[in-house]
Amino acid sequence: MSESTQTPGVKTVPVAGNSGPSNKSGRRSAIVAAVGSLLVVAAVGLVLKKADVRLPTDSTGQPTITFVAQRDIGAAATTLTPAAASGLVDDAERCKIPLASMTIAKGTAALGSTVRIRAGSYVSPYFTVTEAIQRIAVPYPAPYGSGAGTFVVEGNATGAVLGLTPTRALTELPGAQSIPVVWRAVSPC
Repeated sequence: MSESTQTPGVKTVPVAGNSGPSNKSGRRSAIVAAVGSLLVVAAVGLVLKKADVRLPTDSTGQPTITFVAQRDIGAAATTLTPAAASGLVDDAERCKIPLASMTIAKGTAALGSTVRIRAGSYVSPYFTVTEAIQRIAVPYPAPYGSGAGTFVVEGNATGAVLGLTPTRALTELPGAQSIPVVWRAVSPC
């Protein structure tokens, strides 16, 4: 008997680059997975578009501001001037005109330095820079439906950071720093 007849059958294993049947099914699986992923991404995009969900963006590069949530209006009222608070809060609670929301952070400013914000004819109280980030509310700097306006920040808190999207460092203080902003005028209710 020869050796070849006594040797058990040897299995052949496909080598990379071999166009055997298992390699073709691997390609098919990859193509099906890629097409499935694209369909899922397209479906999610369509749902978000139909729901009118957008990330705040602005092609001019101006910072974006948002409004104070209905549940936070009471807490926001404490950051307004007492003379203006009643009318501004009433308008926000009745969903007529929301309040703009932002933060003030220390950044490189000295502790105890101060800053205030002009929004149209409204002038905020002075806020003292502390280690903690402070959330404040102010009216929008222009009619809400316009979607754009300019805040004027005054004080001596050079290096403080105003929390907009994106944030803005206050570099022109002491004195006044104008910050053009945009917003999406939608009903908060």
